[in-house]
Amino acid sequence: MAPGRFIVFEGLDGSGTTTQLGALRAWLVARGQEAVITHEPSSGVIGRVLRQAIDGAIDLDPVALALAFAADRADHLAAPATGVNETLEAGAWVLSDRYVLSSLAYQSGQGLPLDWLAELNRFARPPDLTIFIDTPPEECLRRIDARGVPGLFHDLAPLQRTLAGYRAALAGWPALAGRLIEIDGSGPQDKVTAAIIQGVSGWLGQ
Repeated sequence: MAPGRFIVFEGLDGSGTTTQLGALRAWLVARGQEAVITHEPSSGVIGRVLRQAIDGAIDLDPVALALAFAADRADHLAAPATGVNETLEAGAWVLSDRYVLSSLAYQSGQGLPLDWLAELNRFARPPDLTIFIDTPPEECLRRIDARGVPGLFHDLAPLQRTLAGYRAALAGWPALAGRLIEIDGSGPQDKVTAAIIQGVSGWLGQ
C-alpha cells in the first residue's frame, strides 16, 4: 500500500485555515480518497495544556511554549494508531491545521530566534504540501472580533509580528513547507476554496 500524503494548512488566526481544511477534505473524500483531519496543538496531554495557554487561561514563558509545541509535535507524529506517521503509513491522507511553520512564525513573533526554533523542530517530518492562506492581519482581526474569542495572539500587533515570522520562515527554511501553495485568503470563502482546489489539482497533476 502506498503511503498517504501529508498536507498542512498555515496562516494567521482568523485566516480561515480550519474552514478551508474542512472544504478540502470534503473535496478529497468525494473523489474516494480517505482523508483524516488533525491539528496542532494536538488532542494529546501536552496539546491540551498548550490550548489553555493559547486561549489565555494559563501563562507560559515563550521558551517553555516553544519547547512544549515541539514536544506535542513529537507525540502528534509518533502516537500509536492515531499519530500522523501511522496514519500515513496506512495509506490515508492527513490534513493538519498548523504544523512546524506555525511554531517558527508565532514563537519568533514572541522574540525567539528563528534558527533555534528550526533546529528545535528538526526531527519533524516535512509535509508533502503546505497551503499558506495569506490573509491581512486587519482582516483576521475583524473575523476574530466577530467571533468574540479571546486568545494570546488576538491583537493586531501580535498578528503583524506573526505574519512577518511566516514570511521569514518561508524565505529562510523553505524545506519546512514541502511543496508550497500560497492563497489569498481575503476574498469570499467559496473563492478561497476554489483557489485551493485548483492549486491542489495542479499539484496532483490533474
